[in-house]
Amino acid sequence: MRRLALIGATALCVLPLAASAQNSESFCSGVSFSDTPDLAIGRIKADAGKTYFRKNGDRKNACPSAAPQCQDKAFLVPGDLVMLGAKKGDFVCVDYDNGKGSRGGWLPSSALEPAPLHSDPAAWVGAWKRVEADITIEQAKDGLKASGEATYGSLDPERVKRGAVNLGSFSGPLALKNGQGRIVDDDSVSGCNIKLARAGEFLFVRDNNVCGGMNVSFSGLYKKAAP
Repeated sequence: MRRLALIGATALCVLPLAASAQNSESFCSGVSFSDTPDLAIGRIKADAGKTYFRKNGDRKNACPSAAPQCQDKAFLVPGDLVMLGAKKGDFVCVDYDNGKGSRGGWLPSSALEPAPLHSDPAAWVGAWKRVEADITIEQAKDGLKASGEATYGSLDPERVKRGAVNLGSFSGPLALKNGQGRIVDDDSVSGCNIKLARAGEFLFVRDNNVCGGMNVSFSGLYKKAAP
């Protein structure tokens, strides 16, 4: 992940600013479930060149903006895919993830275009994986069906020893339209709702944070498991 490597490993986790310094409308830590009706996927345009992230705004600056002091060190290059979220002026809040590291931040809208999405159901079928989560999509007689399992803490030996691993799961029909997917868990009493999109080699996912125990989430970037 050459672009994010420029800013060091600590930048892969974007921490919120202190409440006293943060301007909520100018702060982007990534895309939330409620940002857009569908899960929008963008792509860095071919003629955009290096596209630098812009810093969050606080009481000491007017970021995000095109001002030099708002330019971050991390950048993306043409063809990189991002999830698109809330907008502020000429900038859009995005999530970038290549399967090895991720970050949220502002990018100039002018550098982005809609990414081609896979609308063929066959492109969705398979076993999809990320760290601590799996999603399986199958073709049934009446359409696509999906199920998933996720954990929080299963990679922490101490939590495993204490029996403190939190779990989550879902199952239900996958409604597919124009490359966008939606799952509402048939059996969920809490209202588990999941948005998905297929672009490039990835399955992009955002849930509404009620699909499992504390800190369990299906949100993220998934790659298809080897057959």
